[in-house]
Amino acid sequence: MTTLERPSETDGTGSAPRPGGIGASVPRKEDDRLLRGDGRFTDDVEPARVLHMAVARCPYPHARIVRVDATAARALEGVKHVLTGPEVRAASEPLTVLRPVPGAPQLPYYALAQDVATHEGQPVASVVATSRHVAEDALELLDIEYEPLPHVVDVLAALEPGAPVLHPSVLDSNLMAANSDGSGDPEARMREAALVVEDQFRISRVTALPMETRAVVAEWRPGARELTVHSSTQVPHLIRKQLAETLRLQESDVRAVASDVGGGFGLKLGVFPEDVLACLHAIALRRPVKWVEDRAEHFRASTHARESVHDYRIAADAEGRILAMTDVYATDIGGWNSPFGSAQLSSVVMNGPYRVEHGYAERRVTLTNKTPVGAYRGYGQPEVNFAYELLMDRLARRLDLDPVELRAMNMVKASDLPWKNPTGAVYDSGDYEKCLRMAAEAIGWDAHRAAGRTPRADGRLMGIGFSSFVERTGYASARFLAKRGSQFGAHESVTLRANRSGGLDLYTGVSTMGQSSETAFAQVISEVFGIDYEAVRVHAGDTGASPLNTGAFASRTMIAAAGALKSAAEQLAEKTLRLAAWRLETDPALLEITGSVVRRRDDETVQVSLAELFTNAITGQGIAPGEEPGLESTAHFEPSDAAYSFGTAAALVSVDPDTGEFTVERFVLVHDAGTVVNQKIVDGQVRGALAQGFGAALTEELRYDPDTGQLVNGSMVDYFVPTAADLPPIELLHTTVPSPVTTFGLRGVGEAGTIPPGAAVANGICDALADFGVELNSLPITAESIWRALCGRATKETPDDDLAPTPGDLPDGGVGY
Repeated sequence: MTTLERPSETDGTGSAPRPGGIGASVPRKEDDRLLRGDGRFTDDVEPARVLHMAVARCPYPHARIVRVDATAARALEGVKHVLTGPEVRAASEPLTVLRPVPGAPQLPYYALAQDVATHEGQPVASVVATSRHVAEDALELLDIEYEPLPHVVDVLAALEPGAPVLHPSVLDSNLMAANSDGSGDPEARMREAALVVEDQFRISRVTALPMETRAVVAEWRPGARELTVHSSTQVPHLIRKQLAETLRLQESDVRAVASDVGGGFGLKLGVFPEDVLACLHAIALRRPVKWVEDRAEHFRASTHARESVHDYRIAADAEGRILAMTDVYATDIGGWNSPFGSAQLSSVVMNGPYRVEHGYAERRVTLTNKTPVGAYRGYGQPEVNFAYELLMDRLARRLDLDPVELRAMNMVKASDLPWKNPTGAVYDSGDYEKCLRMAAEAIGWDAHRAAGRTPRADGRLMGIGFSSFVERTGYASARFLAKRGSQFGAHESVTLRANRSGGLDLYTGVSTMGQSSETAFAQVISEVFGIDYEAVRVHAGDTGASPLNTGAFASRTMIAAAGALKSAAEQLAEKTLRLAAWRLETDPALLEITGSVVRRRDDETVQVSLAELFTNAITGQGIAPGEEPGLESTAHFEPSDAAYSFGTAAALVSVDPDTGEFTVERFVLVHDAGTVVNQKIVDGQVRGALAQGFGAALTEELRYDPDTGQLVNGSMVDYFVPTAADLPPIELLHTTVPSPVTTFGLRGVGEAGTIPPGAAVANGICDALADFGVELNSLPITAESIWRALCGRATKETPDDDLAPTPGDLPDGGVGY
């Protein structure tokens, strides 16, 4: 991959950033230990007398568990404990859901399947032994009898009358819930429109594939009645809550630790069955129990993502002005509702950056006999972007308009912001058209359009495609989450504590998983307090040391944490200046904290070191009468609104019109994340997200055989995740429009790159092959799918009556996005 960057030269205010503060591209704090191999991941945790767990999994997509005989397994030398479904049910509660789907019933999802397994890979029994090898051998001795049941693995087929119902004791169909949001009268505008473009778009099933698979080490101390759980998780405080509930413990009995996490991407949100099983074994045996997921398990037991079918429509007048947009979509949730469940952001940003007063989004959460679906970077936004951006180009072709000018004409203007979209999302600020114009200029759009579609010497045709987007980052507030029944808040909390060495220790429940939060947090403290960046130490991911918080997901970490960091640093700085003023016999207003000292602004020789001040405060010696000893602060912050990042991508592609083979020659992304804390981190986050975006767009797809219900490509041999060598040359450009609703004007940045690759590449291919009438409507985009479209052999998927808007009221998705 070739990456060209044009980073911001300032901190967003026009001035050079403070060394180590906001806007400075300082080296990452995490890198020293990680590059030396000194990181501490869950598998590095090796308590004395640790035992190892292996899990028996259902080989069928849908089966009744007739019996499980563990006699032979229990007799194997080295086996210490075996759990089966009835034992788990007696000792624990069903797994809880952190973000319920509005209107959905609770499904009794235990750590081991009870009477019926609903997907291949669902845990059926677990064994703990002196080694993983012995535990795996014991699995072979389990005598499990299954009765295969009818299955369904296609999301639309699952909604058909007569489809096998996965949870008949709770539901009479596989529609777990349907939610709608909208405003105006889009159906009336559709009837009045000069043109309506529509299609059914299929988004493939993928997995996040973090470098470190899921892992857990559980240790029970019965005397202290304390369960310590080391976990590869993005949300230590939330899994603490879930484990306490599921294991029938008090929350104070559970400590969760996530030291270093080798990638999460949304997959590591909440408790999984294996976490509960390891804890149950550890409690029963009074010995530590470890389980590390292997890749075969990862493909079948860790949550999948993305799969959905969107029936999207855009109505426009004869000049191309959008009158209405609707999206009725079925999202495949698999066999169970995972802790974070079905993606909902397809509804939240259903119109992208386009101004439309009449819109409607309806989500149909559908159960199938596949691995459960959970959160994944972008969480519904890449899916809906693919639908509306392909239709924008089709609209331009039908009206013979420039697709750039069509987009610009319909975009929400900077002067219109803040603006509420049809589903209730309040776009805060931005300049969407500027990003579009910058992308068009950088990719050479005007020259390409003027050149016409003349084949190159090798016979390939060139095309340029665009994809403009708006991305929700963070949450509006706890009030918004409460309306959806979410079991977590929108705030973040930190504790900042001075030490005798003259440094500051920052304690946060946000685990370190590659998003550089340690670095960014330290930069904010350095900026606000005035201390050197190097003197800030971040302690992350331990519920026993950090204040209660939410965790790292939804591009919310810096949005929420920045306010808490700022507040804690200001409180500590105020007391520090007061202590120094008493020591130096001066007014606090005349002092400043800079680096390792407090000094007078008008006379730098009048100063005292932070180490001396901090020591005095900690010991209570040498401080003013009436001043309380100690120097630490805990602060909490909840954003008032979500912040919306935005941007436009442009892809230059070459296509062989005979075979459908194509190459992405260049890719430009213009992106705005508001005020940037560290440009190198932002660029790294965007590049990483783009890699995953290209994977989902071009190469990755989890395929299930419809006849057997089996996952047919559940290995690294068959699942084609891109390497750096597979990615196109990438040029990153940035604008900086501070958000008015967040501390420092920040916006989230971690997911933006996943959104536009699919639509931009597809639009580039359709542009190159416009004379052939090629239209694409599914991911991943492959040479075969293009060849089929060229030959007229594509499986044309017209909007299905079952995905027409539902008349009447449905539970809404939560007003006030």
